[in-house]
This record gives sequence, C-alpha cells and structure tokens, in this order.
Amino acid sequence: MGTKSLNKERRFILFAILFLTLFGTLMIYESSSIHAYKVAGDPTYFFKRQLIFFFVGLGLFFVTLLLDLDFLERYNKEFLIITIILLVLVLFIGKKVGGARRWFSLGGINFQPSEILKISFLLYCADYFRRKKKIIGNFQLGLVPLGAVLGLICLLLILEPDLGTAIFWILWTFLFLYLYKAKKRHLIIITLVGLFLVFLLIKFYPYRLRRITAYLNPFADPKGAGFQLIQAQIAYGQGGILGVGLGEGKQKLFFLPAAHTDFIFSIIAEEFGLWGTLGIIFIFCLVLHKMFKVATQIKNEFRRSILLGIIFIIVLEVIINIGVSCGLFPTKGLPLPFMSYGGSQLVTHYILLGLFFNASRTTKRSTSPI
Repeated sequence: MGTKSLNKERRFILFAILFLTLFGTLMIYESSSIHAYKVAGDPTYFFKRQLIFFFVGLGLFFVTLLLDLDFLERYNKEFLIITIILLVLVLFIGKKVGGARRWFSLGGINFQPSEILKISFLLYCADYFRRKKKIIGNFQLGLVPLGAVLGLICLLLILEPDLGTAIFWILWTFLFLYLYKAKKRHLIIITLVGLFLVFLLIKFYPYRLRRITAYLNPFADPKGAGFQLIQAQIAYGQGGILGVGLGEGKQKLFFLPAAHTDFIFSIIAEEFGLWGTLGIIFIFCLVLHKMFKVATQIKNEFRRSILLGIIFIIVLEVIINIGVSCGLFPTKGLPLPFMSYGGSQLVTHYILLGLFFNASRTTKRSTSPI
C-alpha cells in the first residue's frame, strides 16, 4: 500500500469516527433530554456536556499527533506507575457512586483513572512485546512479568469494585499474547485460572451472582436484576425492522436505565430499527478493517503494537457493549466507543485516535515533536 493510499484509509477512519461521534451526540440528546430536565432542569444538559468533551477530545487528538513516540516508548513504565498510583488513590479518596469508588471528582467533572489504562497499559504492552517478542513462549521470562503487572492492575480494579473492566483487560492481553504466538498450553492455563478466579468472585458476591441469574433468566426478577435487560429487549422489539422514528422512542421515558450511556445502542435500535443498528455495526466493522490494513503496513514493532492494541480495545468495547445490549452477555457498564455519554471515555478515545494516527505515519514530520 502506497503513501497516498494509506492516507486515504486514514482520512476515511477519521471522518467515519467523527460521524459516529456526532450521531452519538444526537442520540445522547434524544435519550437523555427528559432525564436531564428532571435532574438538572435543562433538557440539553448531557448534550452540551458531551459537546464540550468532544471538543476537548478533538483538541487533545491534535496534541497527541505532535507527541514524540520515542519519548513515550522510553518512559512507558513511568506512565504506567503513575496510573497505578491513581488506581490506588481512587480507592481512598475517590467519589463513591452506587457502592463503588471508581471516579475522581474535580470541579464537577468526574474521570475514571481506569480509562487512563487504555493509554498507559497500551504503551507498556507495546514496548513489552517489542522487547520480549522472541521469548514470549517462555513462561517464566515471557509471561510471568507481564502477568504480575496485569494481576496488580486487576486486583486494584476488583477492589473498586469493577470486575468487568478487569475481565476486559484480561481478554485484551490474551489477544495480544495470541497475536505474538504465546504457547497454546500457556494460554489454556491462563484461561482456566482466570475462569476459576472469576467464578469465585461471582460466587461470593451476591450482586454479581444476581447479574448472572438475570442474564440467564431476566424474567425471574423482572422488577429487579432483570429489569434493565428486559427493557433493552423491549426497545429492540418496538424498533422492529425500520424503527419507530427519530424522537419517537418510548424507552427513554424512564423505562430503560442508562439509556444515554451503556444502553444507547438499544435506543438506536428502537428509533432506527434493525437497519439502523446494522448500519452502525457496518461502519464500526469498516473502520476497524481499515485500521487493521493501516497497522499491517507499519514496520516498526513498537508502533505496530500500539496500532493493534488500539484496534483490540475498540473491538472488545464494541462487541461487549452491543452484546450486553442484545442480551448476549451479562450486564456490564461498558460504553459504546465514541457514541455513549461520558467525558473520560470520549476524551480517552480521541487520545487513542491521535496515537493511532501518530504511530501510523510513514513519513517524518516537518515540525518538532513535543
């Protein structure tokens, strides 16, 4: 693929993601206006905040384009240590919401330090696999050091508690290990140990067990643990093939919880129907396909690992969010990338997008990097 063709692919990725973001912002207004009026007295409250987050994210996207990736490669461990310190601090001074301490609150703006992992742990793993590519099949030298770091991160996430995000990072790391040809027996051992630990964490925490029960049979507790999933399915049923029309959905009228965040895909299904949801999935697939094509053209190991790691993050988030919305997976509070409401996740994803465009350059920049 020549430079001209590569730039064409990159332009498509950028404009497609901008479309997803702006369409998502429209759907945030659609799904949150009544809720926003109730909690803030302003039907555009969440819509305006999302627009602010979008412009902040867009600004940081351009800043990230100027970053020196050699500097990030050299100091990736320090960035990860800072993130781990934040994960420890949030357990003590973080804002408690719904029984969990996952957020720092600064001037009315909440952000999750776990979102920073998408940058710091990504950079750490990209450098780790670059350095240990040839010995990744060695359990003691290739897997144990990475497993220790991942184990510490997952422990801190579970203490928040946020088991879903811990599982997300285990799956993400597993994909990287598979890509770099870790031995199959090592992957099987890791999988079995991980499943056993997840089983224990679910069995001894009743609220997690209720989520699994609700996933298997939501109608066993239709007004409790199964309520959200049932309402999401009703949205799909009402939408049908063509949808009820923009603004005509009923599930946003205090029926479906988290309609503008984790379950925004259900609102899209209700208002735009099967064709609308397939259209969104098609755009995501096309974007990810083109991102992968770009990644395969980069020869530098560290940069290619960054690109593939970003692709894995988006792939897992899209699959998990849509899977939860459709009832294929147990309920997990994971937003749809670039579309769901949330400042931390939107800004972080635009930084990741900036990293993707930075790492996928094939020519030297004429300006001095930051």
